[in-house]
Amino acid sequence: MSKVAEINQVIQTYFENNQSVKEVMAKDMMPYFILSGIFLKDTKNGLPIRNILRRLDEKNALHQIPYVRVERKEVNTNWFFQRTPSKVVVPKMVKKKVVTQKTTSTHSRAESYEHYVLDLCDEVLGLKGLRQHRFDFLLGDANAQGKQVKLPVDSYYPELNLVIEYKEQQHTVPNKHFDKPDLFTVSGVHRGEQRKLYDQRRREVLPQHEIRLIELDYSNFCFDRNNKIIRNKENDLIIIKNKLLTI
Repeated sequence: MSKVAEINQVIQTYFENNQSVKEVMAKDMMPYFILSGIFLKDTKNGLPIRNILRRLDEKNALHQIPYVRVERKEVNTNWFFQRTPSKVVVPKMVKKKVVTQKTTSTHSRAESYEHYVLDLCDEVLGLKGLRQHRFDFLLGDANAQGKQVKLPVDSYYPELNLVIEYKEQQHTVPNKHFDKPDLFTVSGVHRGEQRKLYDQRRREVLPQHEIRLIELDYSNFCFDRNNKIIRNKENDLIIIKNKLLTI
């Protein structure tokens, strides 16, 4: 099955499972595309699906994903998926090329709190962990087509049979942005509940395969009122060393 066909299938299933939803932003469908194995991960808030839609747009082939609704603006384009497949796609407008200075996003994965903590773990252990590693035996719930995707772990150290998971606020505190309480996943629950299910699955399945799991929580570190780590490498290294002492 082509990637476009898989995308259409996920969108169809999503609307079947969420009858009250008439329209959803394309970027908000990324968790469902990832769970179905279409993409490995999200970057820049929906960039993978936007890239596919842009390529189809350039070829005047948006009709291949009939759920697409396009909202074209002078500076950018907004992408949506709607319940009733579109019969008419607004033709692509020719835009004047605007040259702007490219800035580096402060929210890139390399600068994330997760990446910061895992880098410190690498330093303490003297090893380079395998980031977002997937095991054949650690699987998510089956989607409507019976397909199960491999669940990623934050960092895996094969030399130590060790997995380290870093838990940010959304793993323990309800967060509407991350949890999407009105939308259901393939597990039959909203994203926040599914995250808890999969966290518990890692705790149960990894030890069955003689892989030790250590969880680091944002609350282990000094954090600000927005529950973001206040980075102090010297102090944070001590915290991580104490957590990993028993390895």
